[in-house]
Amino acid sequence: MRRRIGFGWNRFLNWDHPSQIGFLLAILLLIPALIVIAAGTEETRPPAIIGAIGLVIIAQVIFMWANRGMVAEYTQAQRHYLKGDFAAACAVLEELRRHHKADLRALSLLGNTYRQLGQLPESEAVLRKAVTLDERQPFALYGLGRTLLVSGRYAEAAATLEQALINGAAEVCRFDAGEVYYRLGETQKAIELLQSARIHLLREPHRLLMTVYWLHKLADGEPPSAKLIGLGLPYWQAQAKLFAQTPYGAELTQDITTIQSMTASTSVANGNPFSAPG
Repeated sequence: MRRRIGFGWNRFLNWDHPSQIGFLLAILLLIPALIVIAAGTEETRPPAIIGAIGLVIIAQVIFMWANRGMVAEYTQAQRHYLKGDFAAACAVLEELRRHHKADLRALSLLGNTYRQLGQLPESEAVLRKAVTLDERQPFALYGLGRTLLVSGRYAEAAATLEQALINGAAEVCRFDAGEVYYRLGETQKAIELLQSARIHLLREPHRLLMTVYWLHKLADGEPPSAKLIGLGLPYWQAQAKLFAQTPYGAELTQDITTIQSMTASTSVANGNPFSAPG
């Protein structure tokens, strides 16, 4: 709670002076209105309620106006990230951080961007900073878990991803947690998480490929189809190259070699190249 208050205060300090003054005035005027609502008579309460509602609306408008620049820049960085232009996303986010305007979302996205650029120490440092702002924020925890995973620090990654799942991380986090336990050799946990994640990965060939492959190895499931390999493998080849200097990169390269050795005659269940029981 103390960290959240401190984080909110830092954001307030970055506002322009008119916004700061207007917001404080709205809050100060709201206090007597609330007192009248709580302790006033039936005659004084209705106008006090109306006044309080008006002041809350004014405070909200000022809040949105004061943060307009940061929201626009974050959105711009997010669009660059989704397009795969990580250098452009990084430039926008670093500028926000340089001017002390990077909130938890911006720091989390910057940490993920650093990871996509192969800058793992920077990624970990920024994501840990984001987690200190809110230890229960699943987006920051998930990003940190991913960075620890590709760094080859599997035990730390497992604990962080588990915490992200506890706090409501997206279902894709189950895939990453499953990969961590696969690399740790904890077969049963890996199988449970990967089977749970699989239904959510039908539109992501790269993750589905590895899910089918790992379940093939761990649970005697069918191997991935040739089509799924063709669609999903380029992503993992790029990841192995990006993280070649880490233990993770070396292990991923071994997985890729094994997958490449699979023949084009891999069975396709029910005519669907994306489904193989496992």
